[in-house]
Amino acid sequence: MSSPLGADTSPAAWRVVFACFLSAVFSWGFGFYAHGTYLVELQKAHGWSTGFISSVVTAHYVLGALLLPRIAEAIGRFGPRTVFLAGLFVTATALMLLPSVTEPWQLVALYLVMAPGWNATSVAPIATTIGQWFDRKRGLALNLALSGATVAGLVVAPALLAAIPRLGFADAERLLVAIGIMVAGGAVALFVRKGPLSPKPPAIRQSRLAPLRQWRFWSISAPFAFVLVSQVGFLTHLVPLTAGRSGIDPGLAVGINAVMALVGRVVLGFVIDRLDPRAASAISFLVQVGAIAVLAYAEQPLVVYGACAVYGFSVGNNITLSPLIVQREYTSDEFPAIVALSTAIVQILYAFGPGLLGVLRDGFGGYGVPLAVCMALNLLASGLILFRPRTGT
Repeated sequence: MSSPLGADTSPAAWRVVFACFLSAVFSWGFGFYAHGTYLVELQKAHGWSTGFISSVVTAHYVLGALLLPRIAEAIGRFGPRTVFLAGLFVTATALMLLPSVTEPWQLVALYLVMAPGWNATSVAPIATTIGQWFDRKRGLALNLALSGATVAGLVVAPALLAAIPRLGFADAERLLVAIGIMVAGGAVALFVRKGPLSPKPPAIRQSRLAPLRQWRFWSISAPFAFVLVSQVGFLTHLVPLTAGRSGIDPGLAVGINAVMALVGRVVLGFVIDRLDPRAASAISFLVQVGAIAVLAYAEQPLVVYGACAVYGFSVGNNITLSPLIVQREYTSDEFPAIVALSTAIVQILYAFGPGLLGVLRDGFGGYGVPLAVCMALNLLASGLILFRPRTGT
């Protein structure tokens, strides 16, 4: 399918990518990577348990995932700019109020408000918006836009940690959120709009859950759900996994992983549109198996850091490959709803990844079994992703 109006090369299309990149920096920076900082500061201020705060975060992810199909419909009805701006400002408002909470119910209420806000500016809406502007170069554009998620981990979280000792949690968090919303919101307001590839409403409206009855849908969603349960759980436990090893700096291990995730996104972005995304996904999953196997036994710092680099190279790509498979196997009109439903299922499942590995670690007294489970999930996913559906199934 060719791109009308030269959408893949127009300056307007690349400005949309830039705005989505900044939205991803804001969304992942304050709505994903900063949760650990919020947890520490709320514990200091109120003495609330780790279990309570972590459960609130999990509920936030699950609720947001359930709302994703509605968000996809809103993009079709109101346009991506309206949805993105609403999501950004809902999230920013909740974050501005976060340092003022004094009761557990207030924290629950703010996280429930943030749930649709974060999901209105994350993977599925970004993929849908990029899909309105790009066809032939969609893989490159999507990888560049979602690189904002990796940059968020390298910039926003460290900036917040650096500012808190100087300004205090409340002032530091509010200042950075204000800067972030002005930058991301301004870019979205200026550059994001409906593109020439915007899907048309289907002639026959089917249930948004109808794809759940098709193997074609599950052949994409199930493998990525397994991998992201493994990946989110593994990354959550990377610090304690490496902390007890002589000569290993856990912060450096995490940093190497994050930098290589950015490198991996950019490198794959330039070639993915010429590759089979299912095969590329299987390779990405297996690369992580090898890296985990090394980390399970390695003690030498260079070997540990090298394994973190290899693992990180595939981290970002495991988020962007799924929409690219959907693009190849569904029509452009089906794309937004399928990406939203698939992302919702994957997000609901990966929300339990950190807890699963934590329970296994406590139950077996170490990370041997949790890492084996991560490798098994990736191996299962690499087989399933290659089990292609027959046409129409």
